[in-house]
Amino acid sequence: MGAATVLRIVSEDGTAIIADLNSEKAAQLAESLKGQPGAVHFVTVDLSDFDSIQEMAAKVAQLTPALHGVVNSAGIPSGEKDLASPDPAIWRRALAINLEASAYVVGLLLPLLKAGKASIVNISSDGGLKARAGIPIYDATKAALISLSKSMAAALAKDGIRVNALAPGWTVTEFHYSHATDPAARKRELETMDTDYCLMRRHARPQEIAAAITFLLSDDASYITGTTLCVDGGRVGF
Repeated sequence: MGAATVLRIVSEDGTAIIADLNSEKAAQLAESLKGQPGAVHFVTVDLSDFDSIQEMAAKVAQLTPALHGVVNSAGIPSGEKDLASPDPAIWRRALAINLEASAYVVGLLLPLLKAGKASIVNISSDGGLKARAGIPIYDATKAALISLSKSMAAALAKDGIRVNALAPGWTVTEFHYSHATDPAARKRELETMDTDYCLMRRHARPQEIAAAITFLLSDDASYITGTTLCVDGGRVGF
């Protein structure tokens, strides 16, 4: 989803700064976008480490005097199996990356966000609104991110900053097919399969999520703040 969003931004002559732990993948993405109208920069960050987020914010400040948008898109599956077998380490890591990091990123970049009258988009999940059995930690952190987004919107409206959450449904990303024996075949299967997960009976494509993200970032959404946009093929409301 993050890569598709970067592609959408630079294809429309925008400048994107990728902040990611996987420097190899980020470098590959930046290289693949060299022919696009916009520009791409990359800074390394470990969102589970506050010091690393501070270093990232300092590097971003060296790249630009103002930010017009931030997308907090990082998230990890928590891997829990059963509520009867709690693991504090799993809770701590999921909370750090899925929730706390978004607050730290916004807080540490706030001077740049104020200067740019920015729009912030926090990527939650349909599970944050309609929880599922088996992944309570993930869904709980994504629900908390929706609440955090509302608090941010209330706090930052006076600065001309809009804050919204986006709740994607089941999306065909590398997480779901890259470890398959035949990744390309698994990707095609996920893209074409019929599913009863949502009304539209298919999975989302990353570019569909990116389209919604860039809408919320844009001036077309200039009167939208404090809301959660579901891009889920009609799951949450039914």
